[in-house]
Amino acid sequence: MNSLATRRNLISAGVVVVAVAAVIALSVFLFRPADAAKGDPVEAGVPVALSAANVPAGTKLGVVLTHGSGSGAAWKDAAQGAAVAAHRFSLAGTPVTLSTADDRGTAEGAHKAVEKLVSENVAGIVVATDGPQVPDALSAAADAGVPVLLPYDAGKIESAGPAWRTGPTQAQLSKALSSALAGARRPLLIDAGGGAPDSVDVSASISFEPGADPEALAADVARRTGVAEPAKADGTPPRAPVAKPADAILLTGSPAQQATVVHALQSANVAVPLVLAPGATSPAFAAELAKAGGTASGRLSTAGADATDAAALRPDDSGRAMSGFLAGLRVLAQEPESMNLTGDVPFADLAHAADSRSHDAVVALVRAVSAAGSNDPAKVAQVLGTLVLGPAEGIAGGALDFSRPDALDGEAVVLHLSDQDLGLRPQGSSGGAPVSWFARPAID
Repeated sequence: MNSLATRRNLISAGVVVVAVAAVIALSVFLFRPADAAKGDPVEAGVPVALSAANVPAGTKLGVVLTHGSGSGAAWKDAAQGAAVAAHRFSLAGTPVTLSTADDRGTAEGAHKAVEKLVSENVAGIVVATDGPQVPDALSAAADAGVPVLLPYDAGKIESAGPAWRTGPTQAQLSKALSSALAGARRPLLIDAGGGAPDSVDVSASISFEPGADPEALAADVARRTGVAEPAKADGTPPRAPVAKPADAILLTGSPAQQATVVHALQSANVAVPLVLAPGATSPAFAAELAKAGGTASGRLSTAGADATDAAALRPDDSGRAMSGFLAGLRVLAQEPESMNLTGDVPFADLAHAADSRSHDAVVALVRAVSAAGSNDPAKVAQVLGTLVLGPAEGIAGGALDFSRPDALDGEAVVLHLSDQDLGLRPQGSSGGAPVSWFARPAID
């Protein structure tokens, strides 16, 4: 890397650290999570309740989850944000019932999950998972004419039915990943199951299969990034570092696989920047990284929607909307009888993981029901296709324009990881890892 590129990267890293520190300091001043846990009221001026007129009594929405270890299971805790949205509407006298179904991470399971929800007369469905089974869920919903929102899946929407993605597209995520690797001359891909994202250039690649030895991988990667190999106990001469070492790493794969590799690389003192696949924004990645003994680091980045907790510190409408989501989350977590979507775990135990993406999908469906004055799926779908929703309607993340299948109004951004707890939400008793993702600050 030339000296100019090196200086730019160092400046960028420094700005990220300063920005993170500023956000943390401001959050400590504005929020008092310890007091909130004791039942103190939410900060004055934060819009907690969400009102919606003309929502028929008995309106029900469906949420498809993946339990167990199947494809898409990494999002089942993030999907608890849907419960926050429903509770916020209930606070304003608009009761909305959420019904869930487990797709088991399979095509057959996805079809059956949607059929179950359709039989319960839901007005719309949030498919709060990702993976190869999602098209089958869309197909089943299309057959029934029920609108579907996709907050987590970035795959191509090929359904003939009413379906909208509310998160970034694969192309947008690839663009942000390329931006995260900007300045690196020899990025190395570690393919732990995800392959190389489209339009992202790498100079070399290594495969890491499930069950393979992460320490052996880390030793190889360390050598490829210029780390001298330690002396071996059997007297075998260590291999010399490569002549032109990799200066960044792109890691793809499931969140669990990524966490395993990150921990191994950290243990091997690999110091080049690590760019992770977007699944790293799931609660599963943070939990698996903590379980493995890895640490959150500013060297870890990924791509995703700018819908993180840190957005609540912005002095604008989007900041207030995110603050409203987090305030609603804290209120729900303080209610001793509140449960998760499936009713088997107290919501407070998952409050660290519930995110704004599933929350916004439910908000959008309720707004469509309200605008239609009906919970008939066909009428809801027709009206939803005309809506543009933003902070004023309770959307905590990016604005959504439903005149197109890819509704997110904006691009994916580069996100950096920090182990600092912003203090904006309770961590719960299930040991949720206190990590936070931050959008990269602009550099003039």
